[in-house]
Amino acid sequence: MGIAVFADKFSGTLSSNEVINEVNKIFKYNNIKASFFPVTDGGEGSTEIFKQYGFKTNENLMLQDFTGKWIPVETLTINKHIYLETSQLIGINNSEINTLDLNSSCIAKIIDNVDVLSMGGSKTNDAGIGLLSKMGIDFLKNDEIIKDPKPKDFELIDNVNINEDFKTLNKKILIDTTIPLLGEKNAFKIFGPQKGLKKSEIKSIEKNIERIFDLLEKELEVKINPYKEGTGASGGLSFALSEVLGCEIVSGSDFFLYETKVNKKIKKFENLILCEGKFDFSSMNGKVLGEILKLHTGSAYFLGGKFDYNDDSVFKDVFELGNKGMKDSKKELRNATYKLAKKMKS
Repeated sequence: MGIAVFADKFSGTLSSNEVINEVNKIFKYNNIKASFFPVTDGGEGSTEIFKQYGFKTNENLMLQDFTGKWIPVETLTINKHIYLETSQLIGINNSEINTLDLNSSCIAKIIDNVDVLSMGGSKTNDAGIGLLSKMGIDFLKNDEIIKDPKPKDFELIDNVNINEDFKTLNKKILIDTTIPLLGEKNAFKIFGPQKGLKKSEIKSIEKNIERIFDLLEKELEVKINPYKEGTGASGGLSFALSEVLGCEIVSGSDFFLYETKVNKKIKKFENLILCEGKFDFSSMNGKVLGEILKLHTGSAYFLGGKFDYNDDSVFKDVFELGNKGMKDSKKELRNATYKLAKKMKS
């Protein structure tokens, strides 16, 4: 009975490696043999995960993040690609500043040096407008340029202008979700609350984003589609990069599974244990554990913080940490793993 444990991070509490270490302790105590794989879909912490599969540092840099703070940023060489985890610069854990006062403009300082930019784990909700303002697109108020537009400024924008610095890019954009920028279930509605957006602010951003990109579409004289799958990653940064700047959207999960060759190992195991902080609608719409689940043909168990998906048949059984897991994650993970081990040995 081959068993494999695939562990994503538990956002805000445990890293993939911490999850694996705790599960491994309980399995050893119960004489359960398993193979362990840290996994990522390109979000926060993905750089460290890729390094565990043998990929090396390309460059270490000091750059300003979205708050203006100078921080160390690392790029990797993944096969023939220069890889950047964008959450290093715009990550949800980088700052307590209100998301309405943050944007993606800092990405412009490094974008020419990389081939692949991974989305996910961001605190931004600017639909990439901050980045676009540094890439040759002017956002105007009464014919005056708003130099570094943030979501709080969106209602002021009444025109756009394409200047001589504008150019398209040839990059791969790794997304961790198929959710679109706009539409019924969009990025602001799904991810906005966890980044601090109120319902009234979400409605305002949706309205202003749609209006601003209508202006931009007319100025560019090309069709741009904010309802396209995958354009909602990193607060819509993936939309700006793909629909406006011409980059190619690629599943971050597929990129990870292919480049590390983990995709070839999944079917070798009869039983999978999938670990993450929360398994929900987004997990089955681009997240790495959802993609692993789709590739597997045997039995699968969920071991994590909370299961909140509308179809519990995707797993043979579910073992949750529950609310106590937020206070003492390691202890509750061990408790849940004991229950799982007992189940698997019965």
